[in-house]
Amino acid sequence: MGLFSNNKKPCPICGNATPRLLPTKVEGVPICKECDKKIDLPNGVLDSMTLDDFRRYIDFYNKNQVLRERFHPEYRFGFGAFNTQLVLDVTNGLFRLKDDESTIVFEKSALKSFRITEDKEPLFTGTAAGLVCAESKNPERVRLLAPRIEQFKLQRSDYERIMQAERVQYLDRTNEEWRERERELEFHKPEFRESSPFRQFVVELELDHPYWKAYRNELDAPEFDEDYPSVDSFLHKYDEKVNELHTLAHNLMQFIAPGAPETGAASAAQTAAPAQAGGAPSTVEELKQYKSLLDAGVITEEEFAAKKRQLLGI
Repeated sequence: MGLFSNNKKPCPICGNATPRLLPTKVEGVPICKECDKKIDLPNGVLDSMTLDDFRRYIDFYNKNQVLRERFHPEYRFGFGAFNTQLVLDVTNGLFRLKDDESTIVFEKSALKSFRITEDKEPLFTGTAAGLVCAESKNPERVRLLAPRIEQFKLQRSDYERIMQAERVQYLDRTNEEWRERERELEFHKPEFRESSPFRQFVVELELDHPYWKAYRNELDAPEFDEDYPSVDSFLHKYDEKVNELHTLAHNLMQFIAPGAPETGAASAAQTAAPAQAGGAPSTVEELKQYKSLLDAGVITEEEFAAKKRQLLGI
């Protein structure tokens, strides 16, 4: 038969026609587009299904329509890509793992526990016993970079002064000559190469469900501005994300154990207090910061010794 023959195999699930090109297959057998649209399964699960398994799944999906019709989204938490959102209907005790009305709706009893971490370090943990809020080490790690940021700011200021002086010297030359000189100077432009002390927040749900046993998604950590890095600016962005995650954790607890106690850090905002709150650091504290940078290999012995003499006035 030719490529565009009308002799298409019927779907083994519902009997509808199956697509000619690149059909989804179960146990090597093509299924129709209508059945394909009902697939909302973790990666790899469909590959291990038999046709009988898939028929049972389609029956489960069709019965789930009752919950999909009851579902009214009240809260969304986005992970920054496509439709990767947790969507909650707290009033009815229902939730979805995607912002898509055709996906499976879960009852609150399906959520057994959750963890929200910074890479692998715990931030919020929710179980039937309550919500545990851990104190993050990352704000302090960011504050330790303050001397390195100040050093970069001085380098950046020197570079900008040089650029301005060079521009004055080229006022009587052509734009092409200045652009060529500007490109040469940009090779010496200082760059702030310090990254966030962690890569991402991770949200993990433990589920009790016929087809979903777990859910995992990531949210990128804040980053320093490459041109104008700032501890305060970084911690402000960090604080916003942690508070959003704290709200997510609070809402998820309404499914697991409403009214359960919250223990640990008093609030998400405390883990991201503004840098140097309460005044400028003492000389001893500043020396400790520079010693940490020395131990981490960020600055040299000579740079540390020079800063020590400056701070101690010797």
